[in-house]
Amino acid sequence: MRRGPLLTILALLLLTATARASAPAPVEAVRVLAERPHDPAAFTEGLLLRGRALYESTGLYGHSDVRRVDPVSGRVLARIALPARLFGEGLDLCRDKSGRERLLQLTWREGRILAYAPATLRPLGGTRFAGEGWGLACRGREAWISDGTSRLRAFDAATLAETRRGIVVRDGGVPVARLNELEWVNGWIVANVWQEDRVAVIRPDTGAVVLWLDLSALRKRLGPGAEVANGVAFDPDHAPDGAGGTLLLTGKRWDKLFVVALPDVLRRPPLPPARRPGHAAGRQ
Repeated sequence: MRRGPLLTILALLLLTATARASAPAPVEAVRVLAERPHDPAAFTEGLLLRGRALYESTGLYGHSDVRRVDPVSGRVLARIALPARLFGEGLDLCRDKSGRERLLQLTWREGRILAYAPATLRPLGGTRFAGEGWGLACRGREAWISDGTSRLRAFDAATLAETRRGIVVRDGGVPVARLNELEWVNGWIVANVWQEDRVAVIRPDTGAVVLWLDLSALRKRLGPGAEVANGVAFDPDHAPDGAGGTLLLTGKRWDKLFVVALPDVLRRPPLPPARRPGHAAGRQ
């Protein structure tokens, strides 16, 4: 039997499978459901919604703060300014050792994580942090932090000790750098990419980007001072089309907050990865 043709066929099959595995994620335009006011002076770094309260972190030295905002009117209800030496970054609600929620705010290059009481924004101290802080997202006992690279670092949400877990985010096998604001949505990680009008939908187990949300059309609705897109929050309770929630999107110095429909992939948790033949059930 001649091996040449068989080896050629096998090589072609392997190349085809590799190409499929490394194909870039599809792109989908967001569908806007509503527009709401947003402070055009806010240099948005972190955004999250809990109940009827929208929390926002803003950046720039001498202008950084953490604020509680009315999500419909955009009116700032409470605000705490950061010292001028600190540059505010990602923000999320995380549970401490006793199970109580606290607001955690990253700083950019200053090695500090600041804590606040959610109801009053009363400062609760802080802790040291190694490396740059960009985006923050907590779920259960785990906190994920972006640092401007393609890697998402994992921390214990209560102790803020870094764990060995972590992922490199890739699109079609290519690392995605400049990951910024983060949000958990139905078991997926959603991330802004600095200086790009798109949002990545990421599998937290593998780091693979499965979908890009294209925000470029939103720019036509913004005022002239709008800078880069940054700020994504999940609203699980607002589902006008029965789709299990909506996303809130904004950016640095944007004068609008957009309510957009969830894409199909975000309406349900990611399926577990397929097991390789020979692996016992329940073992990774």
